[in-house]
Amino acid sequence: MTSSLSGPASSAGVQTSTPISSQLKAVTHKVPALFVAIGIIAIAYIVFPVIALALRVPWEDFAAIAQDPSTVELLKTTLSAAAWSTVIATLLGTALALWLSQLRRGAAAVRLLVYLPLAMPPVVSGLALTAFIGRRGLLAPVLNFFGWEFAFAFPGVVAAHVFVTLPFVVVAVDSALRQIDSEITASARGVGIGQWTILGRITLPTILPAIVTGVGLAFARSLGEFGTTITFAGSMPGVTRTLPLGIYLEREVSAENAYALSAILIGIAVLSLVVAGLPMLFTRRASQRAHVLDDMDIDKLRALTRPVGDSPEIAVTSNGTTTRFPANKTTAIVGMNGSGKTTLVSLIAGRLTSSNFQLHDHTKVVLLTQNPGLPKMASVRQAITMVTKNSAVTDELLQAAGLAPLRHVRVATLSGGQAAQVALVRALAAKPKALILDEPLAAIDVASAARWRRFLHATSADRTTLMITHNALDIAGLSHNMAVLEGGRVIACGPTSEILNVPPTAFVADLAGLNRLNGTIQSVDANGHAVINSHNQDIHGVLEITPGADDQAAGNQATAVFSPQDVQLHLEPLDQGSAGSTIRGTIYSVTADSLTQLRVSVRVGNELITVPVTASSALHASLDSLKEVDCTIDASKVRVYQH
Repeated sequence: MTSSLSGPASSAGVQTSTPISSQLKAVTHKVPALFVAIGIIAIAYIVFPVIALALRVPWEDFAAIAQDPSTVELLKTTLSAAAWSTVIATLLGTALALWLSQLRRGAAAVRLLVYLPLAMPPVVSGLALTAFIGRRGLLAPVLNFFGWEFAFAFPGVVAAHVFVTLPFVVVAVDSALRQIDSEITASARGVGIGQWTILGRITLPTILPAIVTGVGLAFARSLGEFGTTITFAGSMPGVTRTLPLGIYLEREVSAENAYALSAILIGIAVLSLVVAGLPMLFTRRASQRAHVLDDMDIDKLRALTRPVGDSPEIAVTSNGTTTRFPANKTTAIVGMNGSGKTTLVSLIAGRLTSSNFQLHDHTKVVLLTQNPGLPKMASVRQAITMVTKNSAVTDELLQAAGLAPLRHVRVATLSGGQAAQVALVRALAAKPKALILDEPLAAIDVASAARWRRFLHATSADRTTLMITHNALDIAGLSHNMAVLEGGRVIACGPTSEILNVPPTAFVADLAGLNRLNGTIQSVDANGHAVINSHNQDIHGVLEITPGADDQAAGNQATAVFSPQDVQLHLEPLDQGSAGSTIRGTIYSVTADSLTQLRVSVRVGNELITVPVTASSALHASLDSLKEVDCTIDASKVRVYQH
């Protein structure tokens, strides 16, 4: 039977299907009738006065009125003032908005000042300009020196219009800038893209629709400006008299002419508002698409991205403790959420500063976060060429990485996994000697992740790499060293095998697939068999002697490490005679590793251990939370490490 999601079958008997995505429609919800009624009243209040005005226009004489020399003169002055003021307001407003976007302190106060002309009565705005740049204003001596005159002159009309239109540009552009993902510019700087390139190739193309909107709004507002202009520049025919002033004067002489002039002004204003709305009409939300990729050429990609010169050791001092990340090796940075991993790498990459942090030998570091940070308006080729400065080199990189099919694809249409791969290529294109990767393969599909994992393994000696990851495969397969963070501090750093063998935290123990319990050594016999008291319970194990350890082990703090497979769960209490090999706890949770294997977490004091059980046995047992259980541990498999 043909699926309901499939299209009609072809004549050859092969079914063709229509992509579901082409048939998708957003589910809409009805607005309450009350709001619909109020909305209709609101729009009627705007539209009907305009209709009433149109009915008063002497349309039979409209052409003659429009062609009258006085009307032409008014239009010339109005359009000239609007054009000049819009250009000036756009330049000033865009620059001001860009500055506002970089302000860390005082941005709210500056925005209030920008909005002030919107709240000021027009006559007050005119008086303020008179007091500032009028014939007796504060800047009068300077203006007179240069022979500049604003009051009662055409430049005064432009100045008045700039004063009232500037906020419209700032509001439009500032709003767009605040919606730009900060990671886009931060990552661009991180891979060596210059400030002016970021501005011209990333920021301005992104906010261009907002600039166009600001231009349209400023021009429309300039067309209707009246109060500020007449107060500051007056109403001199052929000099400062604009169309709104002409309409005001004409209504006392000929109401019909005033209505005709108003119709002209409304028509021009509508056209300018259409221009302001064009970006919204033609800007569609980009739909993400997956693309079939090619195979990766690891050797070629390595040759194209290998840094020149020796890679550095990264040494940092935080809160008085120095941590060293070895050169030409990969260090996995692990820790629970909130442990400070992102903060640490941001400090190393120079995105954050702190008086308690010092980076020795300020090495240029490229940081690739989980957010790809690619410029949305650019194609994949353009995004990477900003780094390589050579489109031919970019093509080689994409070909080697297997991403050539994405060459001309707009970044905004990439799937999450493919955007992550493009971001990886861009980061490598900078040929960094030190690279920080934050969960680099988390968003990438399994097949592509395997290719990138082989690449990172093959190139691990080419650069110094720090990699934040929770993936046990990446830790075991890619890292030489591990740094463990807890509470914002590096509590352990060393070879990966050693850290995993003696996990310093429960989090690392879980990554390593081990159980750990802290306690105090009670005794050690001649054969090295130790008894550790943990949460008032004795655990038997084998004391591991590490270099520098105190031979007088009894009384020292220690950790017992053992595999979950070496633990047996007992739902009923055991005899006291077996207590030396048994610990008691309560069931905390039950999770499924597979359809046949479950993992029971048992709370012992304030720590957790895990015990594997089969699903079939769980069906016949009560594994309720808070149920008290006993766990027996094979003492020969328990390793005890002194602190």
